[in-house]
Amino acid sequence: MGLAASIQITDQDLYQQSSVANAELLGQMAATSDGRVFAYSKAGGALTAGQITEPAAVTANYANRTLSTGSAQYSNQVTVPLGTTATTDQFVGYWLIVNDGTGEGQGAYYVVGNTAATAGNSNTTVVTIRGALRTALTSASDVTLLPSQESSVVQHTAAVAVPVAGAPVINVTSGYWFWNQVQGMASILSDGAITKNAGAIASDATAGSVEIEVAATVTQRVGYAPELTVSTEYSPLVLTLVGL
Repeated sequence: MGLAASIQITDQDLYQQSSVANAELLGQMAATSDGRVFAYSKAGGALTAGQITEPAAVTANYANRTLSTGSAQYSNQVTVPLGTTATTDQFVGYWLIVNDGTGEGQGAYYVVGNTAATAGNSNTTVVTIRGALRTALTSASDVTLLPSQESSVVQHTAAVAVPVAGAPVINVTSGYWFWNQVQGMASILSDGAITKNAGAIASDATAGSVEIEVAATVTQRVGYAPELTVSTEYSPLVLTLVGL
């Protein structure tokens, strides 16, 4: 599959939310003409403009699952035995990762559909991927169904070990689709002062906010402060989460 060109969004699109998904894939990256970068996201709870978000948590019963049957090279379907039930198309927008055994390290496969996993079919789901398997999988392959980093995002819970998905520029209704800012100049809630040019990380005390990065902290950097920030204010912050 070839690489696609990046897309550009307008200010009107940025300040809109939608109760239905648009043509973009979950996690699709797009830039504005002023250099900011956004990811197409879905809210898993009510979100506040300028407060950082976190992705959906990984479900243990969907991780490191050993396949019971293999899948041929170039197939677009993988049969995955889960540790619990799942509904039809629950994994749309997830990633199928081959984390061990045959096919490991071949990259991530974007999920576009799945069948229901029930007690009647031994909690097995047939996952359909975008494109095709680059190598065959066997009954010795282990896979993980991982939520997109932009799937069902919620306000960040003030835990430095939890990834940051971005920050909305509008208030977002739970269940709605929106553009989550991940790079460029933003206005972000500050927990304490962040000195000029210092790195910013998720706060460990105030949900949805950032605090100054210290040398001993091992965590994801959210961005940096172009000027001294003011605690409890939505100060300027240059986001550096991901880019095109």
